[in-house]
Amino acid sequence: MNLRAISLVALPVIALLTLPGCGPGGDGVSQRDAAPVIVRRGNGEDPGTLDPARAEGVHSFSVLTDLYEGLLALDADGSVIAGVAESWQASQDGLTYTFRLRDDAKWSSGQPVTAHDFVHGMRRTLNPDTGSAYSFLLYAIRNAEAIAKGGLPTSELAVTAPDEATLVIELHSPAPYLLSVLTMPIAFPYFDDGRDPGGRFADPERFVGNGPFLLAEWQPGSRIRLRRNPLFREADTVAIDEVHYLPISEPITEVNMYRAGELEITFAVPGSHVDKLRKTHAADLRIAPFLALYYLAFDLGEAPFDDPLLRRALSMAIDRDALVRITGRGEQPAYGLVPDSVNDYTPARFSWMSLPAEERLAQARNLYAQAGYSSSAPLTITLLYDAADIHETIALAVSEMWRNTLGVDVRLEKREWKHLLAARENPAEWQVMPFAWSGDYDHPATFTDLFHSESPQNLPGYANDRYDALLDEAGATLDRDEQMRLYAAAEAVALEDDPIAPLYFFVSKHLVSPSIAGFESNALDRHPSRYLKKQ
Repeated sequence: MNLRAISLVALPVIALLTLPGCGPGGDGVSQRDAAPVIVRRGNGEDPGTLDPARAEGVHSFSVLTDLYEGLLALDADGSVIAGVAESWQASQDGLTYTFRLRDDAKWSSGQPVTAHDFVHGMRRTLNPDTGSAYSFLLYAIRNAEAIAKGGLPTSELAVTAPDEATLVIELHSPAPYLLSVLTMPIAFPYFDDGRDPGGRFADPERFVGNGPFLLAEWQPGSRIRLRRNPLFREADTVAIDEVHYLPISEPITEVNMYRAGELEITFAVPGSHVDKLRKTHAADLRIAPFLALYYLAFDLGEAPFDDPLLRRALSMAIDRDALVRITGRGEQPAYGLVPDSVNDYTPARFSWMSLPAEERLAQARNLYAQAGYSSSAPLTITLLYDAADIHETIALAVSEMWRNTLGVDVRLEKREWKHLLAARENPAEWQVMPFAWSGDYDHPATFTDLFHSESPQNLPGYANDRYDALLDEAGATLDRDEQMRLYAAAEAVALEDDPIAPLYFFVSKHLVSPSIAGFESNALDRHPSRYLKKQ
């Protein structure tokens, strides 16, 4: 989600693609097969933006990972590997990281990518005027939080460039997930051409990147077309000439296009079709564990959801096993904030998780009554939800559970994704809202930190001093076992307060054509196009 850097206007895309000596084997693009190798991928929705500092959500991140390269990158299996930085080392106290940059990393303008570009990129992300939704992921850097909140100028950020090939990042406390964060758009370099960046990120004529692909075309609602970047430092390993991202919001439409040969990779697979696809496209269907949580957020800032008894009653009334049967895609019922698949972590879970169904529902009715509601005085609420994919099915199922078990009068309101994101920023527009969070890295903090009182991603507005203190202590602890114990203790505190109703943990679901090689399932569900090959 970020970017920055030097000067010079980007060369036209067509000119770049015909530079000599840049294709596989050094023969240049002109020597490749006459017909370009194209991979067409579903993208779920149009990105809200392709400005790395401001982007949020997988619809933007997938494209941005193809357009830029950070200090570090992700391999096909989701592991962190060297990117623009060829090497790095951490100080013994875990507070200072020094990166040595490659000498062959270039912008598509032909200029070298320097350490100063990364300084500019992170400063821009943390500048309050930028409006980055994910700048909080950089808060472990000394002065980052104060800068993002307007308390210090960006020049005070403890990210420095002693020379063009050396970058130093100083932290205020250890951050074991820092290297993973540096693979994300918020930490990308920024090409500074001295002009206002407005509109540049969507304009192929002005676009400048340092990744394996270049922006060739963006027709909102139709497609984003990327073309191979001949100046990418490993251009000779990129086997795809063009990637077409198609914003298809309905998974069944994706499946139909896949069957018709109009897509090689789907963004998702509808749960209603998984069983059938297991029979008809078993070799194409890719289902794997995925670090992601689907939950209902309550607006804790006003009645009725300022009452923890009511929140607990509503959460206990939800049959999560029934929900995952409805989705039919292998999801796991969620009774906590953090998925079981996070490495080296034993998560906390609701104390009532193992109760027999009738006892659980009886307790839910009792709590509902204690909160002041009954069949003669029912709770009336509005559930706002996304129009795409499985969201309506889940909203209908949950509302029916609440009606049948508690007598709640639930009013459903459907919105398109972009409008849902806009409503999320204004609590006055919603009471209960389903939301999904994909882990940014393999660590419990990517889930627990969401609900820190200072987190801009804290959708319910949860605030508990004990919870914050445990997270802060965990973040400052170098001993990994103790650190994980503290995160689990914090998770247990939040579960006692019920700021959200976790519903299920995801699995990733894709159809991948047999013609595609290099697509590897991984817990982050990230699949950079640079590793794909088309048979």
